Amino acid sequence: MNYRAGFLKVVCVWMMILMQSSAKKQAAGASCNLKELTTLTKSLVEASQIRFDKANGKHIGTWSPGFPELQVHKNSSLNASEVQCSLLFMAAGLEKVLLDQKSNLNPVDISLHEKLNETISRVNMLAACVKGILGGECSPEPSPPTMPKYGFERKQWSHTLLVTAKHYLDWLELKTEVQTAAVKETNKIKRKVTRATIKRMNNMKRKNAEATRQNYLEGSGYLL
Repeated sequence: MNYRAGFLKVVCVWMMILMQSSAKKQAAGASCNLKELTTLTKSLVEASQIRFDKANGKHIGTWSPGFPELQVHKNSSLNASEVQCSLLFMAAGLEKVLLDQKSNLNPVDISLHEKLNETISRVNMLAACVKGILGGECSPEPSPPTMPKYGFERKQWSHTLLVTAKHYLDWLELKTEVQTAAVKETNKIKRKVTRATIKRMNNMKRKNAEATRQNYLEGSGYLL
């Protein structure tokens, strides 16, 4: 009897820990949906690029040095800390694009400024979402990219940043789809384990109740 009671106590404690952990994950998940936010951010970057090219020229070429911080291979693994660093670098670069457009190249194109500003906010939000869902931390944070001096090169620089950012988010969107599928499968397994544990607990409770009843009847002389 003592063994059974001890076993039940351990199982109950384990169940409480599991439920608390699940509640914390659900609370974190409620604050942001990583896949949906990645898709939304990518669409904003793409919209910003379209508006930028309309305002600055569609055939200005690319900035040859590129942005290695945002270049990933299709099969590159998802590292939460590295992703956060890349997104922070992206946001810092887009802030320079916005400042250059507002202060120099297109100061009256308010729609472009608003779209860039919205995009920057979403990129920062996505970085926070990655940290909240996948963990890790970008440390140290990357230095902001350096924009060229001359106007035409700045246009190429900004255009290339937007294109590269879109490609990076294409990759991240694919990786988050895989990550989401893996999480769903893990949760499915956990639910099965939880149901099996509850079933064992119920069976143990029934056995304990039956044993208690049997002991009572024997002690009362009903089985004599």
